Parts: sequence; C-alpha cells; structure tokens
Amino acid sequence: MAKSRSFLLKHNSGIGLNAVLPYLEALHFVRSCASEFHSDDVVMDVGCGPEMYCCKAVLEVFPQVKSLIAVDSEQRLQNAERTDIIMPFIGNIQERDSLEYYEGKISKVFSMNVVHEIKDKELAFQNVYRLLKCGGEAAFSFCVESKGNKFIKAMLEVPKYKKLFQDSFDENFYPNECRKQYYKEMLERVGFHDVRANEERKTLPYSTDEQCKEVLSKTLKKYFKVPREKEDEFIDEAFQIYVKIDSIADGKPYYHSLILTLFGVKPVESMDLKAMETSDA
Repeated sequence: MAKSRSFLLKHNSGIGLNAVLPYLEALHFVRSCASEFHSDDVVMDVGCGPEMYCCKAVLEVFPQVKSLIAVDSEQRLQNAERTDIIMPFIGNIQERDSLEYYEGKISKVFSMNVVHEIKDKELAFQNVYRLLKCGGEAAFSFCVESKGNKFIKAMLEVPKYKKLFQDSFDENFYPNECRKQYYKEMLERVGFHDVRANEERKTLPYSTDEQCKEVLSKTLKKYFKVPREKEDEFIDEAFQIYVKIDSIADGKPYYHSLILTLFGVKPVESMDLKAMETSDA
C-alpha cells in the first residue's frame, strides 16, 4: 500500500495547472458514482489516458482497492508506470477479444470522456457488462453536447477555411434525441439494473484569451492544414469565430458542454450475454 500511496503523492504533487481541472473532474466523477469500495475490489478504468486522472482519483478516495487496471491503447500507455496496484493494460472496449481475459472478474468499471468518441456505444456497454462480476457496478461519464462541435461547424462555413479542412466532420455528432433517457434505456437493454442517469451542464472559462488560443491551436491542427506563415493569423481569426458562438462570461472566453453520467449494476443473478446470443441463434 505504501508504494501505491507514494505513487499517488508523487503524481498528484506534480500535477500542473493545466491538469488540475481534469483531475478535479475525475475526483467529482468517482465520488458521485461510487458510495464505497472494498479491499477485495478489482477496479478498471476504461480509456484511462496517459495521465490516468481517474485512476489517481480512485486511489485518492478509495486507497484500499485490491487492484486497478488502467486500459487504453498502446500509444497512450507507452510511458505508463506499473505499481503494485495500478496495472496498465493495452485494450479497446470496442474489441471484446482484447479484454476477454478480464470477463467476469471486475468489481467496478469507470469510463470518463471516452464513450462519446465511440460510434457503437451499445457494443461498448455490452463489453463492459461482460467484464463485471455479478453484482458489479459500472459508471460512465461522457459528453452529449459540445461547443467544440458548433465551433468546427462555424469554421467550415468560411470558404477559405473549408479548403484547408483535411478530415471528415459529422454535423450530427451529438444528436439531440440521444440524451439521458435514450442512454438509460440502452443500458437497461444491455442488462444493467438500477440504472441512474444525470445530466450536468458545465461552463469552463479560460483564464486568458491566450490560453483559449493555445487550446484552439492544438485542436485545430487535427483538422486543418494551415501554412506555417499563416498560423498566427488563422488562430486569431478562429478565436474571433469561437467567441461569437456564445457570449463571453465575465469578460473571458469559455467552453461549455453537457455531460451525461450513467451508473448501472450487473444483477447478482445474471445470464451471460454470450449464452443469450447462443440461445437467440
């Protein structure tokens, strides 16, 4: 336990200002979804990310967990540190085979800021359901509405920027009909019981215009191919478009989103999905 605690202190003391907010969000998520953990609990963080914010939050709130499996892609886990409790594991929640070893062995699954990126969300929920022991619990937190999507759409309405766009864009990435009730029913369809769903609108102001521009620059590089000599002009104009989408709060630009949190329990007497599929065939 000392080793895991030293890991926590080392990493949390080194959290920079840009990382404080996501870590605090992870703490809020973990505390809101898990009333208690036990010493024999095996916990999995699906889509842990290289920073492992959720893992750190779990150790902060529930240091008595038996083991914590941090799942993500090989690229995102290449510098991950293994401890006596935290075990990085390369896997993809969309690919059942990659996590089959853990099926029926996990007490609790957390997944934060991942599900909205997955096209077949019901498949991902099914795979999480398979990972859980009977009586196990799962909690998901993901975006169902984002200012970022509106921003990219606004950028593409400018002809000179549309020419620089080098990716695909789904204008209906966050369908209005896919909200709390929609996903609650999806979890119940998979087999989860005692499903709870909560939506929370978040407004996060940037400390300065320059901080906002820095974030925009990192985001836009994924979508637009801009000549180096035009980058500063591009970001300045993009910033003006960004702040026009919504009013500025307290004189500062801000980012807002609608976050959905889902919580469900695998019933103690649960029919395995694989058996269900076989009987349906």
